[in-house]
Amino acid sequence: MELSLLLLSGLLSVVTPGGLVLDVLAGNSLNNQVHSAEELVIRIDNIPSYQLATGKVDRLRIASRGVNIRSLVKIDTLEIETDPIDLNLRHLETNNLGGISKSLRKPLQGAIRLIITERDLNQSLQSAEIQSQLQELLNRLIKQKTGSSAFSYQLLNPRLKFLEKNTIGLEFELSRIEGGRSRFQELSMSLECQIKIIEGTKIELVKLKGTINNRPLSARLLQGFAKGISNRLNFDNLEQNRMFVRLLQLKINNNQIELAAFVRIHQEKSKFSTQTR
Repeated sequence: MELSLLLLSGLLSVVTPGGLVLDVLAGNSLNNQVHSAEELVIRIDNIPSYQLATGKVDRLRIASRGVNIRSLVKIDTLEIETDPIDLNLRHLETNNLGGISKSLRKPLQGAIRLIITERDLNQSLQSAEIQSQLQELLNRLIKQKTGSSAFSYQLLNPRLKFLEKNTIGLEFELSRIEGGRSRFQELSMSLECQIKIIEGTKIELVKLKGTINNRPLSARLLQGFAKGISNRLNFDNLEQNRMFVRLLQLKINNNQIELAAFVRIHQEKSKFSTQTR
């Protein structure tokens, strides 16, 4: 049971919308993260217009639909609106978050809104890259627990469900393999939890319930799992990358998840401040 909960923790860390989007925002190759978009509209507001040549923008607005992140997950809606921007064009770097931070004369801040559908998330779970990452995590956890690689489990058919009242469900199967030959169904897993925002900085899992082969998981194990995954979904962890994030809304309904956040990226030499605008 412990092994199964650890796997669930790793699975949620990989596929939760916050995790994927923050990976793009704080990654080392922003341009390579965004693969394609079905619709993209960019508007730059500037008065006077010539100040753009000096690296200044009054407001930038981006509206996009069908954004594919590294061909792994599709974001149904992504909207960004910034406050005034002031860049040092002589030292402009946009390939990663550190480069952007070096290019800023003052903090870059704005609002982000995104929508991801249940269908698109489940499709991403079937990608070879995510399946490989989850399988590697599972193999590592088994070895840590048993001290042996004589047998292993294969992850099968992971799927997510968006339910009412900000509740999400997760189901998958594990198949045990011994000696690289025999294989048989071992565990059928299900987990359901409600998503709660804590002071805009942390996503917490509450009201957990789960089963293994239709038998209820113990409350102690569920509480330990909830604490572990909630600690991972903490936006304060981004401060080391000079990024400040406050989650304004997280709503699950109509088979989709909608998220709105305020984001600030600080210039490299500034003291980090957590004051909101």
